[in-house]
Amino acid sequence: MKSFLAPAFGSMAACALLLFSSGIQAQTTIHAEGVISDYGPEALVISSGTQTVPLRYSATPDTIYVDEYGAPVSTSVIRSGVPVTVYYDRVGDAQVASRVVVRKTTTAAGTVQTKETVTTTNSSGVISDFGPNGILVRTDGAVDPVRYSSTETTTYVDEAGNPVSIETVRSGLPVTIYSYRDGDRVIASRVVVRRAATAPVVVPETRVRTETTTTVIPLDDDDDDDE
Repeated sequence: MKSFLAPAFGSMAACALLLFSSGIQAQTTIHAEGVISDYGPEALVISSGTQTVPLRYSATPDTIYVDEYGAPVSTSVIRSGVPVTVYYDRVGDAQVASRVVVRKTTTAAGTVQTKETVTTTNSSGVISDFGPNGILVRTDGAVDPVRYSSTETTTYVDEAGNPVSIETVRSGLPVTIYSYRDGDRVIASRVVVRRAATAPVVVPETRVRTETTTTVIPLDDDDDDDE
């Protein structure tokens, strides 16, 4: 009986493992780079040098469009010929775009054109206050600190571009903030946390003081008097 059930249980375990692996793969976000060959409200088609056939990615109301710094990009500037990086998930047979990063293009004359409607600027300073909805940064020469609003798309990285935990961001840290203006607010799209300058370690000087003590022992004259 045991020898008959063992292969059956082995096959069931293999099938379960295959289904589990397929489920994990369906939730993995991957990305592809190329140039838009066709774009519509429900999908975009990307041509890539490594693919002989353009790839189609479905777009949903949750699909976001940003520039290389994470600032939002209007869908009105997305058209054929624009280079993009598409982050997508496989849902069944469809490739659903979750984020589309619009990259810069270079013209024949060698000038760089940015396909975006939002102007991104950057400034450096030291954090004077930090919270979940914003960050105050004091820059050199400024009388008052500048307040930057943060959103769900605001990213925090180190100087090498590696993600930084928000829990480590605090007052006194030097940062470079990439931001854009949205009405009366200045939105931080990316915060680069730089290394804080450390003060040199001062080793206290140790001095050794040596004292010499001389003890004088008087001679005993009693023996001479007895003689």
